[in-house]
Amino acid sequence: MFLAGLDGSTPSLTVYSYIIYLVFIMKHRVIDNFLTHHELAHLQEVYLEDDFPWYWGPTTVPYDESNCKNELDNYQFYHPFYVPGIYNDTRYWNILDPIIKKLGVRSLLRIKGNLTTRTKEIVEHGYHVDFTWDDSLTAIYYVNSNDGYTVFEDGTKIESVENRIVIFPVHYKHSGTSCTNEKRRVVINFNYF
Repeated sequence: MFLAGLDGSTPSLTVYSYIIYLVFIMKHRVIDNFLTHHELAHLQEVYLEDDFPWYWGPTTVPYDESNCKNELDNYQFYHPFYVPGIYNDTRYWNILDPIIKKLGVRSLLRIKGNLTTRTKEIVEHGYHVDFTWDDSLTAIYYVNSNDGYTVFEDGTKIESVENRIVIFPVHYKHSGTSCTNEKRRVVINFNYF
């Protein structure tokens, strides 16, 4: 189990319970200016750098869940920050730690960075869920501003605005998109308890 703080501290149950309450009552919670200016600048300096290690992902969602009109648009680049028992990229924990602490994470399921490239028109990749654990949460942190978005099955759109985070129950179907006004759309996806 990964605990919230790198120093071994964990958020209080009250903070965690409050976040769970807000998310399950409101369906999703959007928080702007999630990190301090300094934390945001440091995160962008690393993750938007030309030599940050992104890996080829041949699909954004499985082909049977894809909404892409052209399957050639169903791809992304990704960075696996944390996958239990498989991968733990500790080089970046100092940058992710403020997000983990502010989310009140008690245990991580996965942290994954996603990078989609510019397309001529916005491409919605397809509704999906990240995990099927009913009492866990998904948080999507937006690293850069662009005209892409996250859309939920009910039609609610969350615009990609830098330093914004959206938190929602992990079983809510959602879709990411490409963007048209920047070279790339970069988010960090947290799945956690």
